[in-house]
Amino acid sequence: MTEAQPPINNPNYVPYTPDLESPAPDEEQQIDKIKAALRKNNELQFKKNDGHAIRDAHAKSHGILRGELKVHRGLPEHLSQGMFAEPGKTYPVIARLSTTAGAIRSDQVRGVRGLAIKVLGVHGPRVLSDDDATTQDFVFVNHKVFPTGDAKEYLKMGVPLAWVLARTPDRGMLVVNATLRGANRLLKRFGARLPDAIALFAGENTYTLGETFYSAAPLRFGDYVAKISVGPSSASVTALTGKTVSADAGPNAHSKAVVDFFRNNSAEYVVSAQLLTDAATMKIEDAIEDAKVEWSEDDSPYEPVATITYPVQDAFSDERRSFGDDVLEFNSWRSIEDHRPLGSINRLKKEVYLASSEFRHEKNGKPRREPQTIDELPN
Repeated sequence: MTEAQPPINNPNYVPYTPDLESPAPDEEQQIDKIKAALRKNNELQFKKNDGHAIRDAHAKSHGILRGELKVHRGLPEHLSQGMFAEPGKTYPVIARLSTTAGAIRSDQVRGVRGLAIKVLGVHGPRVLSDDDATTQDFVFVNHKVFPTGDAKEYLKMGVPLAWVLARTPDRGMLVVNATLRGANRLLKRFGARLPDAIALFAGENTYTLGETFYSAAPLRFGDYVAKISVGPSSASVTALTGKTVSADAGPNAHSKAVVDFFRNNSAEYVVSAQLLTDAATMKIEDAIEDAKVEWSEDDSPYEPVATITYPVQDAFSDERRSFGDDVLEFNSWRSIEDHRPLGSINRLKKEVYLASSEFRHEKNGKPRREPQTIDELPN
């Protein structure tokens, strides 16, 4: 595969400094309230799942993949950063495909799809002081931005939505999906649109393997700041982009599609970085702290930095499912300093993900484990 050569370095890339972040004075109190609310959802799902704890987000897996990430050669200085600094460097990866709801739902329900990647053998100073792992986690969704910009907005809008989603049955969600699709089509005729938080449930139910995934919120990118994307690049998966799930494909349509695909096919995905610039049209504080802000791709396009290859494999054996759901934790704060998560939504996710992980591992009696080698992933 020929690696695309990115454009010449833009002199306006914003250098990373710790003072780019500006937390609200009451952010910690807001996060505490969010944690308490989501803990109730954890406890509800624990009871509904016969005493088995699940994640309060990204609860349902669709596949656990073994792969390899290879850094592109010939990257310019602004892209040759952090774990992408060594040309041709290869890393083993474990990836988990999911739906972001905090409940186990039918795959016929349109929701936000997730991708979490754990890169093994990444060395360097760590973000968390008690973290002695050599893994680098990235957490993605199939939308470029978050529906809520910061912790304050998540407390106001995200928490009530999470409460409703945790308690609405699948049949009700299917009605909601259909109603919102109709409303969206009608609004488009008049040049209007649904609010972002609602529009997430109005799209077509497309197959996961053809999706492009985004970090949505920014992270440190070595000397700079970036958002990251992972998108299909081999013909085997680009052919699936936009393909909708059949209504008769069943409640586990996504996991079945992933297993069927990787039984006979390999796949490649390109990892790209969009660097933050100091363009006059973008307030730096908003770009960092408001996860609803979409960075202009005209000013700074996503540029390829690496390729992930997944070989033919059994993508969702019982052993893998148990390992991915009950043993592994995916948290973007499980990171080297060069890829420190930034902004309010990421600071919120740090606390919420850790609390959810502690609840899940304690209740299920399976301690969290950071793999040292790819051989720890069951076949």
